[in-house]
Amino acid sequence: MSSYREHAIVGLIFALPFVPSIFYLFFALIGASIPDMDHKNNTNKVYSMLITGIIVAILSILLGGSTILTLIIIALAMIFYFSKHRGFTHTFMGSIILSFLFMLMFIALISVLSSILSFVGLTSTTLVIFISLVVMGYFTVSRRYLLLYVGVLTVYLLFMPVSYTELDWVMIILSLLLGLFSHIVLDLWTPAGIALFKPFTNKKFHRKSAIILICIWIILVFMVIFTNNSLFTIFTPIFK
Repeated sequence: MSSYREHAIVGLIFALPFVPSIFYLFFALIGASIPDMDHKNNTNKVYSMLITGIIVAILSILLGGSTILTLIIIALAMIFYFSKHRGFTHTFMGSIILSFLFMLMFIALISVLSSILSFVGLTSTTLVIFISLVVMGYFTVSRRYLLLYVGVLTVYLLFMPVSYTELDWVMIILSLLLGLFSHIVLDLWTPAGIALFKPFTNKKFHRKSAIILICIWIILVFMVIFTNNSLFTIFTPIFK
């Protein structure tokens, strides 16, 4: 089984050639951390997600906001709670659904936090994004590396403030998805394999499938090179 550090590094590598800014790598890191949320070792994280979802939903009601998005957090907690390890979270369909739901979680956190900060007279969108990503990191990032994650995020946003009104939501989903896929690729190397196309089939795939996915990723990287005349796009401004 790959270590968390390996999953994190490979997740960043998978996303790096495709993101327009280092900022989106935070989502790739979160994405690479998502699949193992169904592991019994992360039960406390799932409970904290459920409690946070309930609190956020109550705050949304009190502040006159919509509770639909905030219920996404509760729904995610329930998905992880009832999922078997290397089940739904390690499938192609699960990766796509979870990427979309985590993007909605980000939107829900931004919505509620913006209302709370406005109520106390603060209008910093960068602060809203910082708190939202810290919360999402708390749910997913390994406790061993959580302080490092928060520290890097703090330094980045101090020097490169971000406004959520200009975020590329498609890029956020893509970054989460690339992180999730990278996790699956690593786990395909293990003897147990993964049922990639569950629930349509329970057939398990192994190293050959990982090699195929890596080859597809390399082809896409070369397409980025020919399109942008550069391997990395992270040296461009965060927003065009």
